[in-house]
Amino acid sequence: MNYAVLILALVGLAACANTSTDTNTAVASVPDPVLIEKGAKVFKYRCAACHTMDPAKRQFFGPHLYQVIDRKIATVDGYTFTDEVKQLDIVWTVDTIQQWLEKPQQLVADMCMPFTGLPKEEDRMALLQYLTHHEN
Repeated sequence: MNYAVLILALVGLAACANTSTDTNTAVASVPDPVLIEKGAKVFKYRCAACHTMDPAKRQFFGPHLYQVIDRKIATVDGYTFTDEVKQLDIVWTVDTIQQWLEKPQQLVADMCMPFTGLPKEEDRMALLQYLTHHEN
């Protein structure tokens, strides 16, 4: 009897240890109009000089970011990526984008862009909301 109680307690504790949700994924998955609006401003001032959210527009410096979530790196038709970036096995998940926005050169060292990251977590979360829920 005591062993059964002990086993049930251990199983319960193990289950509790695995129930933490990924904050980045949770924040990005539920649309928040206030964060989306803030993310649009972050995009405008930190991304739009090189990127667009319109897949029909030609990019001069960077690929479009429309539907970037869950897209493999270096797969935008019409944009020329470096050979080094083409070789990477990265999918732009919410978590990967969060890591990249925080420290881009640590995630993709050979990416040719003058972006040093977004130091404020609130800006990263807002931009993730915008990238995830933007509609053309």
